[in-house]
Amino acid sequence: MAEAMATKLEVGAIFHSYDEVDFAIHDYQMRNFVQLYIRDSRTISNGTRRARIKNFNQRLKYSEITFACVHGGRKYKSQSSGVRPNQKTFLMDCPVSLKMRVSPDGQSLFVKSFQEQHNHSISQASFLSLPQRRNRPSPVLLNNLNQSDRASNESAQGTIPARSVDITKVVETMRKIPEATVHVKTSTTEQNQTLSSIFFQTAHMKNLFHAFPEVLLIDATMKHNETNIPLYLLMVVDSNGEFHITGLFMALLEDSATMLHLISSFKESNPNHTRTECIVADVDTPHRNLLGVHFPNVIMSMSDLHTLRAFRRDVSTEKLGISPDQKVACLQTMEKMVSAQSKEEYDEHYNILQFLDVPQVLVYFNDNWHGKREEWVAGLRSEHKFFVSTATKHLETTIQKVRNVIKKSFSVPTFFTDVMKCVDSLALEKGQKVVDMVQKVKLAPCSSEAGSAEEQFDRLLTPHALGLVKQQLQLALSITVIRNVKPQGMLHVKAETCPCSFFKVLKLPCRHIFAARRGKGLDEFDSTLCFERWTRQYYLDHCGMVKPQLNVNSLIDHMGDPPVCLDASQQEKYSKAVHLAQRLALAAARLPHHDFVQAVSCLETVASAWERQEQVMVACVDPAPQISQNGIGSSQSSASVLHRLQGELDDDSCQPPRKKMYQD
Repeated sequence: MAEAMATKLEVGAIFHSYDEVDFAIHDYQMRNFVQLYIRDSRTISNGTRRARIKNFNQRLKYSEITFACVHGGRKYKSQSSGVRPNQKTFLMDCPVSLKMRVSPDGQSLFVKSFQEQHNHSISQASFLSLPQRRNRPSPVLLNNLNQSDRASNESAQGTIPARSVDITKVVETMRKIPEATVHVKTSTTEQNQTLSSIFFQTAHMKNLFHAFPEVLLIDATMKHNETNIPLYLLMVVDSNGEFHITGLFMALLEDSATMLHLISSFKESNPNHTRTECIVADVDTPHRNLLGVHFPNVIMSMSDLHTLRAFRRDVSTEKLGISPDQKVACLQTMEKMVSAQSKEEYDEHYNILQFLDVPQVLVYFNDNWHGKREEWVAGLRSEHKFFVSTATKHLETTIQKVRNVIKKSFSVPTFFTDVMKCVDSLALEKGQKVVDMVQKVKLAPCSSEAGSAEEQFDRLLTPHALGLVKQQLQLALSITVIRNVKPQGMLHVKAETCPCSFFKVLKLPCRHIFAARRGKGLDEFDSTLCFERWTRQYYLDHCGMVKPQLNVNSLIDHMGDPPVCLDASQQEKYSKAVHLAQRLALAAARLPHHDFVQAVSCLETVASAWERQEQVMVACVDPAPQISQNGIGSSQSSASVLHRLQGELDDDSCQPPRKKMYQD
């Protein structure tokens, strides 16, 4: 294979066997993050019938072969009628094509033509998530930490360990993660010095905030069910309206010093905080006013989820001493205030709340909400509501997933481990969605107009941004454009800029720009009108598949994904060995307790010997004399079968058939 290893895929390149072609294709794919498949081919047997030369080299396997990109190879015309609008396809009419033909003497294959220019984005994240590559699961950032801690805690039947010891273990675990930032604050008393708060961020979390710093959301309502330690989730909104966790903050004390520690740690770890324009925080966040003080240029806001959740929690018969009917009536009115689109509509519902004549509810509402209505009423909030209001469902889903994971945590180290596993799982899940969105294109109905502005925006923007732009395209139809006149109260709009809040905040084309462009006879589509953060390529680059971190073998569950240090042949051996190990685990679980302990001891001996690269002798001893098929008996004290396992396994006996890196 030395010759094939040096062979480069270019016009005129010669290959003397199909194994060399296979190796060169695999090498090209791995180096350029491109997935190829066999689009057309003609085998040697078929070529013999058609060619004059009958002495073909049988190692070539094919007399003609054409490779194509998985996103092309054939012209695809949609037959969709629009009944199922969410159907997608990988085919993007990519022109990449590699044609190989047999030489005149029939002894080699040569590259006849090679078109390498793709019409779609190429990245490592997109390549590794293709269906052809997903047969090998990608390692997660943190799969399992402190298994011994979990086992000891579960055996304690829910007992709560000492808090100081647990917090120390948490800090040690956090610092084991490569490139993680850990800021610890201690509080000193007359007796001793204890930890009061911990700020934690991984490198991936920092990158996410650096890419999407406009809106920062802080959720501080989650507490550990056994120790009641509040967990602050710091989140950002990505290009597709979904939330990503960009920081964790554990606070044993909920005083002003703790909030200042959160603010200072966050600023120190994220220099890009100067670009933050809005902070969304629950009204119950301790010392919430300090956020506005230390972020002077930031607008404070609340999400619909936080507001409605606070209403339902506080307006209850137990807390306010009201009847069930009064509770229902007050909550319905207050929920309508949240969605009020104007000051007049809010005042109308506020008058209804006063008319209900429930003094306890009215006092609670005036003390906690009425003076902050600009932060939580839809029509009175800042224009940054577009970042959060349309993503309420995603926010609720993210918080609920973390909440479900930590319900069974009995100690703080286990609590942190479960949260981190959930964070990694969410990152991988959303990363796969990103790649699927970029790799597949939506099937356009046959009746749709080809090359329309909506279709071009669809190729450029994420689905979330596209939905906002489509809404603006429809609203533009009802706008009247007056030229060369600047009456008071009307917007002065140009074809590229607009002073409206939608365009200033989101940096997406608004209805006024679309109306102005139509009036001037310009094309509605212009890629320069869209901020880069909303494009598909930006979304893929910053929210794609999370890259595995190196040097974390001690933090990875060895029965899960293989270490990144294994080469291709070792990966295949690992996959086969994992399946056999699973069979061993299933068989051992069915044994009686005494036999199970003995079986585990044997497995530990074998594993230790293999790690030292020693040979192992395995003897299967029958529990009672038995008669074999040839009539020879077996003794209880003698070994009936003796197998010798070599230290180095034979490749032909242990390796499964090699899977091709491209489609046949």
